[in-house]
Amino acid sequence: MKKAERKKNIKKQVITCAVLAASLLLPISASAASAPYTFYKVGSTADKATSTNFGQVYMGGSTDVDEAFKWMIQKANGRDFLVIRATGTDAYNSYIYDLAKSIGKPLNSVSTIVVDDLIRAGSDSSLIDKINKAEGIFFAGGNQADYVDFLEGSPALTALNNRINQGIPFGGTSAGTMIQGDHIYDSISAGSTTLDSKTALNNPYSSLISFTDYLIQTPHNNNIQTDTHFEQQDRMGRFLTFLARNIQDGEETGTSAKGIAVNEQSALLVEKDGSAKVATQPGSTNAAVYLAKTNKAPTTYISGQPLTFNNISIYKLFNGSTFNLSTWTGSGGLAYTLNVNGGVITSSTGKVYGGNQP
Repeated sequence: MKKAERKKNIKKQVITCAVLAASLLLPISASAASAPYTFYKVGSTADKATSTNFGQVYMGGSTDVDEAFKWMIQKANGRDFLVIRATGTDAYNSYIYDLAKSIGKPLNSVSTIVVDDLIRAGSDSSLIDKINKAEGIFFAGGNQADYVDFLEGSPALTALNNRINQGIPFGGTSAGTMIQGDHIYDSISAGSTTLDSKTALNNPYSSLISFTDYLIQTPHNNNIQTDTHFEQQDRMGRFLTFLARNIQDGEETGTSAKGIAVNEQSALLVEKDGSAKVATQPGSTNAAVYLAKTNKAPTTYISGQPLTFNNISIYKLFNGSTFNLSTWTGSGGLAYTLNVNGGVITSSTGKVYGGNQP
């Protein structure tokens, strides 16, 4: 059962209050009245109206997967593609625009919004208008805390979910994938500290762990927890801890918690009906996507004590493997089981990350 209320982040409240207090004391300057984002665009300035097809991309970070973008481009059907990020440049514009031309599916335009003011941007009418006119939306990497601060409870989030519901292709990489599940490890309480698996397994209630729930709504992200840069940064331990927390915090039952974890240079491409396939970047190493499902609640889940959590089903997907999120069944992958006892993970294959393709 979903909680009626979720504990608000103290840091976020303090920042918001400070901004409101300052607005009462100081006159609005020219810079304060300027747009809370930077906007870049290539292609036509005129909006183009054609139909689109839904698809969702979970990408794991590092080098982008060209095939995933080609897939989104085809679903955008020659219209206007929007990249959203909280830091960085407009480098995606030329990459996506040129990639579309190279496959004979030119886009009308590609734009990038770099959100400069996380507090104001979610309510900015011109930014919301750009979301409403986009026929493909992709969230770049960075820090998912920024995206949560920008989107949570905002009109921009409402607009984004409306566009997804209307059938545009949508996706993200790294932090842009972290925000796509029902349950988000938001990294707000961690700040600049990276949460590692050992810390999470040894104390599931570590002060570094905080969540935001039910942000972005897509056809098949129910019950899902995500993680990225997965095998490369040895994140299985923290991923299993997140699943256990979803259950222990009352957001999921012992048999309903699910997860999607994506290695670098890997992507899961999900169709509207829930069927999905894996695409990887040529030359990548350890490219894979992991689908997890719980079968029972954690046995030991106490603050300050190591996690005990057994019988977690894992299905490891490789390049070309397929999976159906509706039936939670796959083909061409590797099925195995993980157990956690006293913070130590064991695997039915003898390897935490399963091993090679069968």
